[in-house]
Amino acid sequence: MARSLQPSARPHGAQRILGATVLVVEAFIVFFALLVAHQLVPDQRALSWTWGLVTAVALIICSGMLKRGAGPYYVGMVLQIPVILLGLQVSAMWAVGPAFAALYVFSVLKGNQLDREKDAVDAAHWRAQEAEGADGAA
Repeated sequence: MARSLQPSARPHGAQRILGATVLVVEAFIVFFALLVAHQLVPDQRALSWTWGLVTAVALIICSGMLKRGAGPYYVGMVLQIPVILLGLQVSAMWAVGPAFAALYVFSVLKGNQLDREKDAVDAAHWRAQEAEGADGAA
């Protein structure tokens, strides 16, 4: 799995785009769950707002840092834990949190696979172009 977490060399690779998209959408979901928690547990509003805002901001920051190596991909996986644990205040997050965690893992792994396949297609294309150019020059 560690190899799959290595970002592709593509500036806008599928792995990076899919992972960042899931993290940003998840940040919005956390914010909306925070608004629900504000009404469901009024005695814990300070905890709800702190927990929710820190998690949402961390998700957004992590999504922007996915181009900086494998570390942010691991951080994104760790950030799934506080999202799931938001279920302690909003019970729907017990279902939504694991769904987004699975979606994040799938998007990172599938995005890496798509980037590797695209790299192979590009390499074959450039080899064919070089062979064609060498034949034309002779």
